[in-house]
Amino acid sequence: MLVPLLEDLFQRPVEIESDDDVLWITDLLYEMVERQRRRQNNPLFSPSQLSECLRYVYLLKHGKKLEIPRAGLVRVEPNFYFFNGNFLHLKWQFALYKLDKYVGDPKVFRLHGCEVPIMSKRKDHGGTVDAVCSIYEEGYIVDFKGLNVRSFGQIAMGTIPPQYAMQLCDYGMLANSQRSSGLKISNALLVSENKGGPDPKHLIALQESIIPIETHLPEVRRRLGVLREHEESNVIPEPECQSTKTIQFLGCPFRKYCREEVKAHEQRRREAENRNAAKPKIAVPDRRGNNRSGRNSKR
Repeated sequence: MLVPLLEDLFQRPVEIESDDDVLWITDLLYEMVERQRRRQNNPLFSPSQLSECLRYVYLLKHGKKLEIPRAGLVRVEPNFYFFNGNFLHLKWQFALYKLDKYVGDPKVFRLHGCEVPIMSKRKDHGGTVDAVCSIYEEGYIVDFKGLNVRSFGQIAMGTIPPQYAMQLCDYGMLANSQRSSGLKISNALLVSENKGGPDPKHLIALQESIIPIETHLPEVRRRLGVLREHEESNVIPEPECQSTKTIQFLGCPFRKYCREEVKAHEQRRREAENRNAAKPKIAVPDRRGNNRSGRNSKR
C-alpha cells in the first residue's frame, strides 16, 4: 500500500528544497513541542502503554496526584532510543509530506495530517498519531517504528508484537470516535524501519504491516475498562510484575513503590515450588505395564 509509493518517491533525491519545506518542518516541530506539553499538563491513559502493567499505566496518569515518586532511569540507553526515535519520525513524516506533493492525486495518496492528537469522549484516554492518510481513497492510521535487525526480521516474517498491534487498534478506535479527519479507519499501517539498512527485499529499509482495527479492540476495551473501574473506585491496580529481576520491573519508574509487593509474590512462588518439590513421587505403571515415576499422578 504505502511502501511501494515511497519507494517510487525515492527514485530521485528527497531533499529539503524550498521555503515551503522548511516551514512545514518547523510547524511539525512545534506540533511535537505541543505534544509534550499536552502530556505534561493533562496525563492520559495512552494507547502506546495500554498493553503494559496496568498499575504502571494507572500511575503514569495519577502518580503525581497520589504523591507516588517516580524513580530515575538507571540506564542511559532509553534516552538515546527516544532521541533517535524523534528524528526517525520526523524523517518519515517529511517523506509523507513530499509524497503527497509528488503524487499530486488525492485518489492515490493524500496526507491528512502528522502528529495528530486524538482523544476519547471521556477525555481520559488519548495520544498522538504519527500520521493519518488515505491511500487509494481508504483511510489509514500510520505508525513508524525503528527496529533492530532481529526485530525487523520477525515482523517481516509476519510476527507482529501484540503491544504494537494493540496500540494501533486503539489509535484507530479513538480516531473513529473523534472523526476529525472525516475518515473511517478500518486498518492501520505499522511501518517498521530496519536500523541495519536496506536489503534487496526492502529497498528503503521499510516493511509495512496492515493491522485491522477490529483485531484487538476487545482486549483494548477490556484493559481500558479495568483502568476506569479502578479510577472510579480510587483503587490502584495490583502490580503485574512477577519478579524483581525482569526487565519490565527494573525499567519501571514506580519499581520502588511496588518492590515489597513483588518480592512478597516471589517469596510465595518460591515456597509453593519448594512444597511441590518436597512431595513424594509415586511409581505409576504406563500402558505397557512398565513402572514410571510420576508426581502424585493417577495416569
